[in-house]
Amino acid sequence: MKLRKTPIALMISAICGITYDAAWAAPADNGVERNPEKEVTLPTVLVKEQRQGVDTRDREEKGYQGDKTRVGKTPQLTKDIPQSTTIVSEQLIRERNADTFKEALRNVAGLTFNAGEGGRIGDNITLRGYSAVGDLFLDGVRDIAQYNRETFNLEQIDILRGSASMLFGRGSTGGIINQVSKTAKAVNRNEVGFTVGTDNYKRLTGDFNRMLTEDLAIRLNVMKTDTDSFRDGVSQSRWGFAPTLTWGMGTQNEVSLSYYHTKDDNVPDYGVPYFNGKPLNVPINRFYGMSQTDYERSETQIGTAQYIHRFDETSNLKTLIRKAHYERDLRAVAPRFGTLDATNTCRTGTPTSIKDDTVICRQRQARGGEEDTLTAQVDFNTQVHLGGMKHELLVGTEYLDEKANRWTNTSAIANPNTYVGLSNAVPILPANFDSSFSRTAPNSYTGMTYSAYAQDSIEFIKNWKLLLGARYDSMKADYVRPAAGDLSRRDGVWSTRAGLLYQPNKYHTYYVSYGTSFNPSAEAYQLDDRSTNTPPEKNRNIEIGAKWELLNGDLSVRSAAFRSEKSNERNTDLSIPDVYLLTGKRHTDGVELEAVGRINVRWEMFANVAVMKANIDEAAGSSAGNKDKIPVNTPNHTFSLWTTYKLGSWLDGKWKIGGGIEGVGRRYANAANTVALDSYQRVDGMLEYQAKYYSLKLNLFNLLDKQYYEGVYTGHTVPGTPLAAQLSITSKF
Repeated sequence: MKLRKTPIALMISAICGITYDAAWAAPADNGVERNPEKEVTLPTVLVKEQRQGVDTRDREEKGYQGDKTRVGKTPQLTKDIPQSTTIVSEQLIRERNADTFKEALRNVAGLTFNAGEGGRIGDNITLRGYSAVGDLFLDGVRDIAQYNRETFNLEQIDILRGSASMLFGRGSTGGIINQVSKTAKAVNRNEVGFTVGTDNYKRLTGDFNRMLTEDLAIRLNVMKTDTDSFRDGVSQSRWGFAPTLTWGMGTQNEVSLSYYHTKDDNVPDYGVPYFNGKPLNVPINRFYGMSQTDYERSETQIGTAQYIHRFDETSNLKTLIRKAHYERDLRAVAPRFGTLDATNTCRTGTPTSIKDDTVICRQRQARGGEEDTLTAQVDFNTQVHLGGMKHELLVGTEYLDEKANRWTNTSAIANPNTYVGLSNAVPILPANFDSSFSRTAPNSYTGMTYSAYAQDSIEFIKNWKLLLGARYDSMKADYVRPAAGDLSRRDGVWSTRAGLLYQPNKYHTYYVSYGTSFNPSAEAYQLDDRSTNTPPEKNRNIEIGAKWELLNGDLSVRSAAFRSEKSNERNTDLSIPDVYLLTGKRHTDGVELEAVGRINVRWEMFANVAVMKANIDEAAGSSAGNKDKIPVNTPNHTFSLWTTYKLGSWLDGKWKIGGGIEGVGRRYANAANTVALDSYQRVDGMLEYQAKYYSLKLNLFNLLDKQYYEGVYTGHTVPGTPLAAQLSITSKF
């Protein structure tokens, strides 16, 4: 049988030919006859080479400690940053089968999740008791849009806790979360993975890296995921791809071009309402939405160009330009208790008792939007010796142009009501139900921010470093409201950062730090009649901590005590129509512990815990009753543990067993602290067989099949997954 000359056949022929030549071709002997008896076999020499600036290690070599982080604006080990930091590594993401950004962040203490809020879609996170919605970044660039983030193109996730406006601009009261994209490497490596699981889960991923020349490489990551849910009628469908081209890798001039594209089409889930201060007690699969008409659609497109010029080993200039476009559209149901009036219209209200025929109003959440951002960043890093001291200098500028349009999807046809004991996800609807929807005229936002910053890390005495930094942000925001008139806001804000580090040796670091941040009125792409006249909120973080490298650096351990506080939170006084009161105060005190790395060659561990005490210290106007209450979705403790062990030689050393537990303390769902969610713990497990070119892995989630709630909003909460299983096979070639 003859092979047709298809591209695949040609590729196979080429690989076979190269293999044949390498195995059988004899070295040139210049006519000299070989004498096998006199030949000497030299010992094998293993050569490992890593081009400057190019990391070719795979995830297993990096382990849970991950790679260097850029959350300090320069590539650093976490021990050199005078703030609490966590790296969620690629290996940890893979072992736990964390296919979404949210799932990967389960490993992070001090972090909790919010449910769909006021029609919001995408990742909604609270960090140290403060919203982190506007504090998400992708490769150091603000990624504020509403969408469901994926992990198929992530190398790691970096979390920097505490105020960080000096580094990243507005926001960062509780900290920032930075996604680190996969980049082209100086290696030929390919990986394909397929996963199936309960609830009809299916996921296909591919990671292809190819060296085209000595310093030119291309990488492509692709993903397709489809799944139903343990909630009747809920589903998710998404796909994405992300190519990267890099040339001049590790040379004096390095250029990288990348593109990221994902698309989601889901049936959203707003969970269950509360009754008597806790979640409605119904079967976990009961869904009060409408699966045939509800949808959550989003599309993300991000293009990035980056140029690095290396003057020498310690000095470089990095220039980055990013253009991003985000689209989203939502039609969802928020379940609320209600009654029926004379026209059979559902009116929300609180019942005195719950029966199967208690009315549930299908409150409509229907809105959409699109955002466009253009970012330009220039960072210069260098090391110099001045005045007998070593300086590590950072100087940078940033320009951010933001445009947004937001609208509401309206219809004269009301959603049909349902009942507590009836979860009919496919109700009978009028034939013109879908066609009756239309978009309102959008509210439009335009913002421009110019920023400049500088930071110096000074080794003023041996083993002692002083870090000082400052940033100035000039922001302009214009808001167009067709129905209510135009608004605008201008702000100029300074942010500072300081830290003192004592490093008696390369294994020990002790530090104290101080940083400020701010939240402008237009932070969430909107203004109203009050906020347009209201200056930014101010925040600060004070922290003392220690970081140790144990077991010759294989195990990283850190501890920290902190206070994160907001000194002038917005409050509403209805008697003052034109400005918010900046009279609110709140704080979070806490202690964090973390241990990450290898205990020995077989045993790895990722563990952290955060104990927090949060309080609203001052409140006024309509919020006056919240004084001395605990902020929403801020538990007094969170923890996470994941550990794996490679079984002994009696199983060829190819088997790995792992497991972990995560826990979240009691949380309040409203500012008055009258609605609460109980604490919970979830246990997961893993068993994996790793061969040279493939691996087979079984993941089990919520092994004890505990019922718990994780997504929190004032009007509803979303339950977490019950017992579930996923089986993955991965091939490397």
